Amino acid sequence: MHTDLTSLWDDLAAQDKPVFLYGTGNGGDKIIAALEKYGVQLTGIFASDGFVRDREFHGMKVRAYSDVREEYGDDITVLLAFGTTLPDVRAFIELLDERHDLRIPDVPLYGGELFDRAYFDAHRDDLIRCRKLLSDEESRLVFDDCVAFRLTGRLKYLSRTQSFAQSVASLFGGRQYGTVIDGGAFRGDSTSDLAQLCPEKIIAVEADPKTYLKLCAYGETESRCTVEGVNAALWNADGVLEYTSSGSRGSGESGRNRRSKVTSVNSVTLDSLCRHIRAGLIKLDIEGAEWEALDGGERVILRDQPDMAVSLYHRTDDVWALCDRIHGLLPRHKLYMRRPDCIPFWDLVVFAVKG
Repeated sequence: MHTDLTSLWDDLAAQDKPVFLYGTGNGGDKIIAALEKYGVQLTGIFASDGFVRDREFHGMKVRAYSDVREEYGDDITVLLAFGTTLPDVRAFIELLDERHDLRIPDVPLYGGELFDRAYFDAHRDDLIRCRKLLSDEESRLVFDDCVAFRLTGRLKYLSRTQSFAQSVASLFGGRQYGTVIDGGAFRGDSTSDLAQLCPEKIIAVEADPKTYLKLCAYGETESRCTVEGVNAALWNADGVLEYTSSGSRGSGESGRNRRSKVTSVNSVTLDSLCRHIRAGLIKLDIEGAEWEALDGGERVILRDQPDMAVSLYHRTDDVWALCDRIHGLLPRHKLYMRRPDCIPFWDLVVFAVKG
């Protein structure tokens, strides 16, 4: 594990280059708040040339990238404020990395401290313990990249990737599953990846009402197994939750998506969902509620000893705390970390595989 890297925030506080934000939105809000905490002056904000509109963000005019480069040259620091999986956008980000000092600040999606040097030092033992739980060298390298990226914001630490479908096939392929639980099924993307395992049934749980309708439409077309949709939020108690609905990344019980609106949704525990069902595999990618879902599924997890795939990127502590929690519930399972291609270090998953 990298232990001698300086923090992005310390680097920014020590340098005197112009600092520009690329992008706006929720990520921009959080980055600007972090800059203020560290006393770093933001020089300006830009967007890609084809996406510039006459608007302001935090009282600053959003400029075209070409205009910023013409005025300031290449010796600037660029802070990326959004995520992407699009190849053309990634290509432009790689160009920015070649030309400038590009950094991609890691700001928590759903809560937690900044992953700065103080956080790293305070949780060094937690991180080392988590790394030792991992069962192969690839997982340890992914973990090391995660720590290095969150400290430095450097693009180079995002290159070690494997699609979720490939990870599912390599780690779970050949196993016989009766029922698979897909928590956070969205429109059926992950459900389709899990269907390659040809279980008897996938119970696909999705909280967002509009997205759930698209999930159901997908389920009607799936021929490899039965897909049973459940419009609810996995939680630590059965009941009703206020839910921030946007139909995109950022939906959730505590979401902060600017396009979102607050609605009510039924909550359900894994224990209730699986009261009369044996769970062979449980996947959880539920916008920061993974810990609550584990609390609400402790009985069924201890009973069934399922394989698991749990997201680790919504909250700062997730990368080590959720691994500790899963290892405590399933001490004989082997733990693996994998992550699909994405900017920034989102979609990190720990896979718990029965030996």
